[in-house]
Amino acid sequence: MGNEEREALSAEFQTLRRVRERSPEEEARLKAVRGRLVELLAVPPAGYEAPEAGRRLVEHARAHGWLALEQWGQASDGAPFYTVQVGRAAEDEEGRRIGLGWEFRRTWHSRGAAPGRVRLFGSGTAQTPEVPRTHDAPSVQRIRELITAYPVS
Repeated sequence: MGNEEREALSAEFQTLRRVRERSPEEEARLKAVRGRLVELLAVPPAGYEAPEAGRRLVEHARAHGWLALEQWGQASDGAPFYTVQVGRAAEDEEGRRIGLGWEFRRTWHSRGAAPGRVRLFGSGTAQTPEVPRTHDAPSVQRIRELITAYPVS
């Protein structure tokens, strides 16, 4: 049921997103569909589990008030992969949002790994107040350090 539900919800989500002026009911439904999709995408495929470094990064980000999203996907060759995205807005002294803030994305891929396993893939991407254009992400450890240095108050 997972894939069927995900496909149906994805189609409904795309339809609701295209509506320019949503009613309160449509807005509530969009929020519910988005939430359920996030839940479904966080479930690993059978025989896989999220890598410890990825889980710990998500937990660390949330503990410091950052937004965190984890999702499983499938490459064109059918190989599963796991992506973590963490981020937060940059704020001034009065708490007003300024600039793009921080966003980091790291991916673990099963290609070339033992069955049921994933390994860190590529350098990932980042956007920071210092370098707002998309660039290579730092290490997972460095991302954790930045999260600690810039908690959401």
